[in-house]
Amino acid sequence: MVSLEVLDDVAVHQADGTTIVEQCKSATKQNPLSDWAEDLWKTLSNWLDFLEAGELDTTTVQYRLYVTPARFGEIAKLLHDARTGDQVDIAVESIKASLTGLKKKPACKQLVARFLEADPEHRRMLVSRLRVISEDDDPVDPLREIFKPTVSPLIVDLICERAIGAAKEAADRMIRAGLPAKIDADRFRAELRAFIQKNNLPGFLSSLTDHPSSEAVTEVLQSRPTFVRQLELIDIPAEGRVRAVSDYLRTAADISKWGESGLIFEANLRDWDEDLIGRYQFIAGEISDTHAEHNGQTRGRIVYRRCASLQPPFEGRAVPGHFVHGSFNALSESRRLGWHPDFSVLLEAEE
Repeated sequence: MVSLEVLDDVAVHQADGTTIVEQCKSATKQNPLSDWAEDLWKTLSNWLDFLEAGELDTTTVQYRLYVTPARFGEIAKLLHDARTGDQVDIAVESIKASLTGLKKKPACKQLVARFLEADPEHRRMLVSRLRVISEDDDPVDPLREIFKPTVSPLIVDLICERAIGAAKEAADRMIRAGLPAKIDADRFRAELRAFIQKNNLPGFLSSLTDHPSSEAVTEVLQSRPTFVRQLELIDIPAEGRVRAVSDYLRTAADISKWGESGLIFEANLRDWDEDLIGRYQFIAGEISDTHAEHNGQTRGRIVYRRCASLQPPFEGRAVPGHFVHGSFNALSESRRLGWHPDFSVLLEAEE
């Protein structure tokens, strides 16, 4: 199990009863591992406070200080390398000597003093179990290395984004419910594995978005964009217009996500639009010939429903059901096609 902001920034609760508490520091503007960096000494001071207050089990806890981008500090390395009580004591004496040799005391002198004057046993417990990790210029790189051997290079960043976002959302959801932000590792892995299996299929372009909120759909319906007005012209029922708006919004969001992930390109979309327009023209021509006895509204509904039921592939890949429907409505929005035989005249008459 992993917890966020419970014992520390991050805590890993392992099956054998040990716990790893982690402090994560950004080094984009300064070096948290420099010898007299306030971040370094404040972290050590906080961990000593937790030890003395009995908030951490001294026999099972381990400490990690993670810094990115990669940085270095002599004292941080000294503490990282100290594995035994004797080595910790030697490191402490070295720190005292370095502090004494300074012409001007550092701004963090009180935090340093807190460490140097701490209970020696607590200090040994802390430092001997401390590891300082600062190897990655990009904090996502270690995650990428996990996924690279088994997933397509095109979706590695997408999988990383999903993993990070899902963890944050799970933690936020628990916090909103007034619960400790603890994430069940087995459940998280199972959900992520299912996401990877779904998106790692070369012949399937999977949706990366959720259904839009009812508020977002209502807002679009009330604003009556062109594609909604086109549906009104052929008297599509309210529930059908709700579905159309939902699919339209989700399609737009998927196109954006797929483009950001390098799964599709602008040229692909142009070809896709031309393919749909060709299919629409074929269907509209057929309906005009075979249903000439019906009025424009009825013929328009038949054309619309025929188009919405199509499921052509995108560049040879199967697509989610909402994508074709949403794409047709996007073309309707730009008036590159219309459902009513006289849609251009009727739309202009409204304006």
